[in-house]
Amino acid sequence: MMTAMNEDNLFHVIIKGSLGLLAVLVIVGLVFFSAKTGLGILAGGIIAVINFYWLRNVLQRILGLLPNRPFLYAQIRFIARISITGFILYLIITSGWFSLAGILVGLSTIVINIIALSLYGALRAGG
Repeated sequence: MMTAMNEDNLFHVIIKGSLGLLAVLVIVGLVFFSAKTGLGILAGGIIAVINFYWLRNVLQRILGLLPNRPFLYAQIRFIARISITGFILYLIITSGWFSLAGILVGLSTIVINIIALSLYGALRAGG
């Protein structure tokens, strides 16, 4: 039984769909390409999902808790998120264990899933 997609569960639908897509892409990468490609897809996908979750968490804090200086709070969190993500990507790319193409595919899982859900919603609404 499929749960209806609405604003309340949209985040969870995106995360679950992205993890499902990530699993399929990792298997395809391992079977049809190489272990480096499969590992690259897995690493990129995990980074993308964690980044998406982190971004949502920061936005909820800004909108829900209303910190004293929300603009500064958002800027500091954004710089921290991008810096940490960049450092982790640097370590992954320079390690030599992961395929760069695989990492890029993995990083795209959230975007691919959001586009697919948008098309599904538009087609379902008759547009």
